Formats: sequence, structure tokens, C-alpha cells
Amino acid sequence: MNRTTSIARRIAWRGQWGKLWRIIWQTVALFLVAVLVWCLATAQAAGVPLKPGTEFYIQFPKPYNLLDVMLADPGYALCLLQNSDEENVYADNVLFHAGDTQAEMGGFLFWLGFCLECLTAARLLFWLIGCFGATRRVRRYLRPIDDIAQVTESISAHGFDESKFHSLEEAIDHLNGASPDEQLHVGDSDLAGLETAVNNLIARMHASYRQQVRFVDDASHELRTPIAVIQGYADMLARWGKTDEKVLNESIRAIQTETEHMKTLVEQLLFLARGDAGRQELKLEGLDLSELAHEVWEESRMIDASHEYVLDAPAPVSVRADPALLKQAVRVLADNARKYAPADTRITIRTGTDGNRAALEVQDNGPGIARADAPHVFERFYRADSARKGGAGGSGLGLAIARWIVSRHGGSIGLTSYEGVGTRMTVYLPLQR
Repeated sequence: MNRTTSIARRIAWRGQWGKLWRIIWQTVALFLVAVLVWCLATAQAAGVPLKPGTEFYIQFPKPYNLLDVMLADPGYALCLLQNSDEENVYADNVLFHAGDTQAEMGGFLFWLGFCLECLTAARLLFWLIGCFGATRRVRRYLRPIDDIAQVTESISAHGFDESKFHSLEEAIDHLNGASPDEQLHVGDSDLAGLETAVNNLIARMHASYRQQVRFVDDASHELRTPIAVIQGYADMLARWGKTDEKVLNESIRAIQTETEHMKTLVEQLLFLARGDAGRQELKLEGLDLSELAHEVWEESRMIDASHEYVLDAPAPVSVRADPALLKQAVRVLADNARKYAPADTRITIRTGTDGNRAALEVQDNGPGIARADAPHVFERFYRADSARKGGAGGSGLGLAIARWIVSRHGGSIGLTSYEGVGTRMTVYLPLQR
């Protein structure tokens, strides 16, 4: 406590001396600025042009000694100097010259000095009052540090119990890493915080491990299907393709289709793997979201003539984004709407703002998403039962990639869907002001 008080006293007095110096130089600066403003206003009122070549100066009675500066004389005027004959030089004798015009500064200097004296006296009074409670205030701010120091000293005074750490080491050695429910338990209240931290770390490691295993299993399952199809058609070619032209053409088309599907799947897996590893860099730049929506709208019309694509982007919407990655995310949403919306229905791409966020919507009139499936549509390899029954292609990675891209841009994807009505997916991004 004595150590904290000594530190608080030094900090407090250093701060108070700093305040005193600020009062002094601020008073001097205020005096000089006020004199300058008065001189400029006087010259302007006299019609003297403020241009190079015009003489401006303040005349003091001579001779005088600048070292003998005196304070104000409220009974008469401001006594500025004392000349070499020890005669007072009053403000009434100080003249301001602006060109051919001269003006007495007596009244102005008197009232300026009087006001500055009052202001400075008041500030000095408050400074003196603050000196008395400065140490107490600083000590109050330092109280948490003092509490920490006291607790540290009390802990060090209790000594070092090595047996507790030996028991902790033994408990860690007996942990079974293969068991997902395994936790560290020491049974010592002093090590409870460390025990909780280790258990949380173990839980996160198991969750990451389970996610990785699930990802590998799902990827293997998705890759197994096209490989099996390619192998089946290759066997057909080996048996009958050499003599049957129909089997040959069918096998070639199927192999090309499955190869393209497998290529897309591998590219998506690599994209997510780079993202999880932190190796997917964003090249951010200013971007008009409405212009990007227009590009996706034109591309969708060219590759899909079975749907009516409508663009509603009346005004520019500025965001900061990676154009290539963000366009990939919007393409995923448009492609998702194309897969599930019946032919000859409308797909709308719309841009706008929602408060302080930019918004890009892709809306379809498809079958909608069941309430039980809605929370899972952005998970990797997840496909709703209706999508599987409907025969819609896809690996179940598109929406996961879109969500990853948007989240890396500091945004989110909103989902609104009603069965039998349609689905609207909205990309929200921070606006660029």
C-alpha cells in the first residue's frame, strides 16, 4: 500500500505540474492571438488593404527595457514596460500603425489584461484545489493493480506445492485421447481453472477431429459414385463397345458427364481445404453490387433458356469485396435456384440496401425448403430429401462455399423459404460509404 501511495504521489504531482505549464503557455498564446485579431480587425475597419508592402507594426515609447515587464494597473491602464529612466510606459502610449493609420491600444490592452488576469486566477485556483485530491484520485485508479500485487504476494508466501503439479501430470498421462467423452479431472480446487481450460481444449480438438472425419467420409462417398459409374461404363466398352456403336456413344457421354462432375467436386473440395487452411486470399477492391448482379443475370440467361430471369437493380450499391469470389458465391445461389425451380418459372436477382448493409437477393418459385432442412442447407454435403428425390444434381458443397465466401467478406446469407411457394436467399455485406 505504501508503494502504491508513493507511485500515486509521483504521478499526481507530475500531472499537476504539467497542468500548470499548460495554463501558462495557453495564457500567453491567448494573449498573442487576441492582439493579432485586434490588429487585423482595426486595419480592416480603417480600410487598410491587407497585402504585401503595407506597413503594420506596434510602436512602444523609447527607450525601454524589455526585461522589466510589469503587471496591470487597474487604477489607470496597463503598465507594460519601464524605460531606462525608470518611468512607467502605459498602454495608452502604445500605438498600432497600419499604413497611414494609427490607433491607440490602451483600452484594448487594459481590458485584455484584466480579463486574462481573472481567467488565469480562476484556473490557478482550480489547479490548487486539484492538487489536494490528486494523489487520492490516482491511488483509486491504481487500486486494482495494488490488489493484484497483494494477491500475488499472498500466493508466493504460501510456497510452491509440487505435489499438486505431479497429480496434474499424472492425470494428463492417463487421458485416453481416443475417447470423445474423456476429460481431465484432478480434484483440486486450486487447479480448477487449469482443469477447465484443458477440458475445453480437448472438447475443441475432438469436435475438429469429428468434423474432419465427417468431411473425409462425405468426400469419399461423393467421389465413389462417379468413379463407380465410370468403371461400369468402361467395362461395357470393354465387352460390347468395340462392336456396338450405340453402347460406345452412350458410354462416352456418361464418362464425360461423370468426369466433369468429379472435376467440379474435386475443385470444390480443394477450395474448402484452402479456406480451412487460411490459404484462400481475398483481393478486396471497390465494387458495385448492382453491376455484379447484372453480369450474373446475363450469364444465367445465356446458359439457361428454360427459366425467366428478371433483374431488379435500379441503383448502384457500393461494397468492398473480391470480385471473382463474390461473383462465384452469387453464381452458386443462381445455380441453386435454377436446379430446383420448375421450368418456365421466374428467377429474380435483386439488389438494394437494408439499413447500413448492402443486399443481393436471388428468389425463385420452386418447391421451397422444408422447415427441418432449412437449418442445414449451408452444411457441407447436405442435400434435402426433396432434392435427392427430385434428382437435382450437385455435391452439396455449393451453398457451403457461398457462405464461406460471404462470411470472409464480413457478411451473412439470409434464407427465407416456404414449401410450395419458393425460396429467397439474400447476401448481406457491409456498405462502402
